[in-house]
Amino acid sequence: MAWPLRPTLTACVVVYSLASAGGVSAGCSSSPGPGTDWSGCRKMSKVLQDYDLNGAKFVRADLSRSNFKAAKLVGADFTKANLSYTILRRANLSKAKLTGAFGTRTYMKEAIMKGVDLSKAEFFRAQMTAVDLSSANLNGSQLSRADLTAANLDAADARNANLSRAKLGLASFNQTNMENAYLYRTDLRGVDLSNAIGLTQTQLRGSCGDSDTRLPSGLQAPGEWPCALEKE
Repeated sequence: MAWPLRPTLTACVVVYSLASAGGVSAGCSSSPGPGTDWSGCRKMSKVLQDYDLNGAKFVRADLSRSNFKAAKLVGADFTKANLSYTILRRANLSKAKLTGAFGTRTYMKEAIMKGVDLSKAEFFRAQMTAVDLSSANLNGSQLSRADLTAANLDAADARNANLSRAKLGLASFNQTNMENAYLYRTDLRGVDLSNAIGLTQTQLRGSCGDSDTRLPSGLQAPGEWPCALEKE
């Protein structure tokens, strides 16, 4: 006697649908290590300091308040991940993908982020002092009030980036593409922008530089410089 096939096929479809729709991933219970896949997982307040997580996947994961200090995260995928209050100090995020990632007061001081993709990422009040963002993709990123003091932005793509009220003192901008970057009330005091690309006179209006700010050839300091910076 032949068994009806519909129930069996339906069950397979249901299982497949749950997996493809981003349901609970079996990977959420896996141990952290190279290539770990915690996509879609809730992993708040995890202590992963010094861990080797190269190539790990954290797509849409909630990693808020976790500690990744000095972790190896080369090529890791943080697409649309929640990194609020997460510690990434001195972590190696070279060529990592943070497209659409977001967070408040994310702590990235001294992180290595060479060639990282931060396009359309949103990090409000991020601590990014001395971070290495050379050759990084910052196109369309939201870095309002970020502290980028002494950051390396050489050859970075900062087109359309929102750097309003950000601190950029001592940061390096050699061959950085600044086309359409938003610099309202941005702290440019003492910053050398002479080798930046795409910067216009219009962008400088409303920014905050001083007599030590160096600009590309053909641009002049706005009349309102130096301006009073807002208190934190």
